[in-house]
Amino acid sequence: MKLLSTLIICAFTGFIGHAQFDFQSAYNSNPLLPSGLLESVAWNNTRVTHLSNQAESCSGLPQAYGVMGLHDDGHDYFVENGREIARLSGISVANQKADANQQILAFARAYTVLMNNEILNGLNQTDVNSIYHVLKQMSEIPSKGIVNHLAQDMQVYSVFSFMNDIEKAQEFNFSVHTIEMEKVFGLENFSVLSSAKINFTETEILSENNIKYSPIIDESTRSLEFGPAIWNPSPSCNYSSRSGTAISAITIHTVQGSYAGAISWAQNCSSNVSYHYVIRSSDGQVTQMVLEADKAWHVGTENPYTIGYEHEGYVDNPAWYTDEMYNSSSELSRDVVNSGYGIPPLRTYYGVSSLGQNTLGACTRIKGHQHFPNQTHTDPGINWDWERYYRLVNNNTPITTISDVSGTFFDTGGPTGDYQDDERQMWLFQPPGALTVTIDFSSFNIEQDWDYLFIYDGDTIGAPLIGVYTGTNSPGSVTSSGGSLFVEFRSDCATMASGWNAAFTSVISTGLDETAPTTAILNGVLWQTEDFTVDFSDNDTESGVATKFYLAAEKNLVENEFHANGNASFARETFADNDDSWFAVTGAYSIIGGKYVFSDISEQNSNTYLEVQQNNSEVYLYEWDQTITSNDVSQRAGMHFFCDDPNQSNRGNSYFVYLRDNDNAVEIYSVNNNVFSSESFVTYPVNNGQTYNCKTTFDPSNGWIKVYVNDSLISQWQDLTPLSSGGFISLRSGGCSVEFDNVRVYHSRGSQTTISTSGTTGEMTIESESAVPSGAIYSMIIDSAENWSNIDIETYRIDFSPPTLTELNDGTGNDIDTFSIPNIVGNWTVNDIHSMVADYEVAIGTSPSSDDIVAWTSNSISSLYSTVLVSPIYGQVYHLSIRATNNAGLMSEFTSDGQVYLDDVGISELSALLEITMYPNPSTEVVYFKNAPDNFKVLIYDASGRIVVEKLLTNDHSIDVSHLSNAQYSVIIKVGDEFIVKKLFVE
Repeated sequence: MKLLSTLIICAFTGFIGHAQFDFQSAYNSNPLLPSGLLESVAWNNTRVTHLSNQAESCSGLPQAYGVMGLHDDGHDYFVENGREIARLSGISVANQKADANQQILAFARAYTVLMNNEILNGLNQTDVNSIYHVLKQMSEIPSKGIVNHLAQDMQVYSVFSFMNDIEKAQEFNFSVHTIEMEKVFGLENFSVLSSAKINFTETEILSENNIKYSPIIDESTRSLEFGPAIWNPSPSCNYSSRSGTAISAITIHTVQGSYAGAISWAQNCSSNVSYHYVIRSSDGQVTQMVLEADKAWHVGTENPYTIGYEHEGYVDNPAWYTDEMYNSSSELSRDVVNSGYGIPPLRTYYGVSSLGQNTLGACTRIKGHQHFPNQTHTDPGINWDWERYYRLVNNNTPITTISDVSGTFFDTGGPTGDYQDDERQMWLFQPPGALTVTIDFSSFNIEQDWDYLFIYDGDTIGAPLIGVYTGTNSPGSVTSSGGSLFVEFRSDCATMASGWNAAFTSVISTGLDETAPTTAILNGVLWQTEDFTVDFSDNDTESGVATKFYLAAEKNLVENEFHANGNASFARETFADNDDSWFAVTGAYSIIGGKYVFSDISEQNSNTYLEVQQNNSEVYLYEWDQTITSNDVSQRAGMHFFCDDPNQSNRGNSYFVYLRDNDNAVEIYSVNNNVFSSESFVTYPVNNGQTYNCKTTFDPSNGWIKVYVNDSLISQWQDLTPLSSGGFISLRSGGCSVEFDNVRVYHSRGSQTTISTSGTTGEMTIESESAVPSGAIYSMIIDSAENWSNIDIETYRIDFSPPTLTELNDGTGNDIDTFSIPNIVGNWTVNDIHSMVADYEVAIGTSPSSDDIVAWTSNSISSLYSTVLVSPIYGQVYHLSIRATNNAGLMSEFTSDGQVYLDDVGISELSALLEITMYPNPSTEVVYFKNAPDNFKVLIYDASGRIVVEKLLTNDHSIDVSHLSNAQYSVIIKVGDEFIVKKLFVE
């Protein structure tokens, strides 16, 4: 199975952050290495950080060194792969530690040696199984036992996942791969490796769906296949009984090493350490190592009552603490606290992070290793976000909404009593129509430095923080900048106090607000080459902005209108392109004159649907125009949204809105298990032949549905148990002919949003052609008085592709190989169909891509270059290099195959070389050399100047080029000190 590349990433984007490490030189000298492998190993082991003098792991895990994360001291358990790589490569451990690039080269050389062994055994360097075998040989994880086999597979799985990741390929400048993981590991083992949680039983390793991990291992090791130190231990091994001690705390650790390494290390009886769970950085995968009922050995004297989590990574590098890790770890903590141990989630530490030891009392139950008594370790350290973790663990705290314009505000003890221990209370002050809210505290007394009041300027704890108050430090008078204030109170496990007395008032808009709000999309850069940020300016001087919406869309050059990606939760359909994205279930729809037309009056429930993903994290705006064109009885038409099964008669679970002609009404329906119920019926004149603009908003967080017709609020209804997701919208009519147009789905935003330019949920993935915009943003807002703004539109030019080379010739016309006068000339053809070439730079050097003769200089947009050489050297090859930069700022570099300077005297000396011919050209598999001497050397360079083939030919005058990519190459044929350069095309 070949390791195939599917996308060539621009060689000049995204590598700035790792430029201090020279991976490319190691690839150049070790062509057996697949692209991206070195970077993948470095990222997975160290996050591309040269490790030196790291803090000791709290589990005693052997410490890695260098950017590749190797080991020279395995504590008599880990394989000392750093020493083995030193032996194979000839680069000492000392040199590896002193110079990161030397370690990269050492790893590359060792890989080459091991891969050559695979090749000698009849395998292929591009076979993924060969790469798999070599990586396992280079691992520090020992091979005995099923858990260690799992740990080795985890390492290789992470390496291959990185190599398959398009974003990593862009960041690290390699060609993304399509490694088929199921074939490498087997379907069952892949299910375990990719599972969100891995469980160890006494006899098996299972995924969260109970799929069994079954590695192929030697029968000689099968008796050790499940690390008996964990599940059938002797008294001196790695875990023990709690001896009746109740579980009452959770310990947060950082591994100071890798996920796979931690899993393997817990199998080592000599380590005398264990932990209940290990959590991976990249995706939050959880592996359970010890049953919660048993005592793992991870926090010294505090083991009997604690459950320990090891988090992959290093305390001094925040890159390891990912969103996935925080989410997975907090989900695990929520599960533990709900298991009946009596660990209150509110006892999670939320204070400042610190470098050293910071012993906390027994009141705090979920905390770091550094917070327990009698400890010497300081993990998880300064980079762990305890406030974030507290909020994630306590993610279901109810909120009390206060809609009154004014009133009194007390703690839970009321005006005269004390608040209680272990409280987390939240209040949202949000009176309808409020311009501002003010809370005035007349008394304030809470436990100093243990209990806290937080006040936020907005409607959530994500709003700007006004202040944090403790002790008798009263907030005084606090006023919001808008119509909401959010207040949060937290108390610890002891010492209650009298709390506070306060009064709140609101400023309410006194006049009728008939002024529409305004929205504007702020101008950004002309061209976009990756994910980009869009800024908005939204204003309403009277009732205030209520909700902000946007819609992202894209189009190719042949389309008339922009269309939106339903996977990104948008829709935009004007039916100007005979769009076939809609699926008709019942009734006959057709596109006529840029409208979606249904003409079968006898159909009582027509259905055509479009896929649009919807979830409960956004507020949605559904907009469409409809015109009932028939004149019959009981005519109605409208739209379903939040549908989960559009093929059912009432779309499964959903909502829908009807405009009813004969009844002159707007009606809101809910659908539960495909049974609909009318929830709101409001009289409104609906006439056939008249076009109505319909806007419907739905906020899944509170269940409110509002229907606007021609920008006026007509009907509203609140679902107290709102739907949380849906995958479709559907047009529906009954007993009428109707035209639909301008169907759009927006969703809410802040003052800034990030536009994704890749993946299935990408909002703008189409590149512009001939500088014609291929992306568009639509912005619309509504104020608190139900006034809609106009739509603002901004278009965007998108370009991901650097210029491409058609030909690069030495000389004024077709490519030449020699020149005899000191005037060197080159010409080229470069294409860029997206943003066009903006500038060429040229250089001349004595080797590919060098500028030792003529330094890089602008040639404007001219594709012809000529200059006089001051002192040309007889027999010297001169290479012309060009850099083509397009208007989007993307650049490509190319180098000619070179031309040899020969004066009249020297031409005859190369006559024998000039008689050598190379065929076939173009070639697909083998190139032959005719009229060649018995012994000569051939070097093949790619367009970037990298040697891809170097071979001494004796009796067999042929070279296999089947492994080369389809491209143009430079071939140097060398006999003694004489040589000649030719072009080769591989197809």
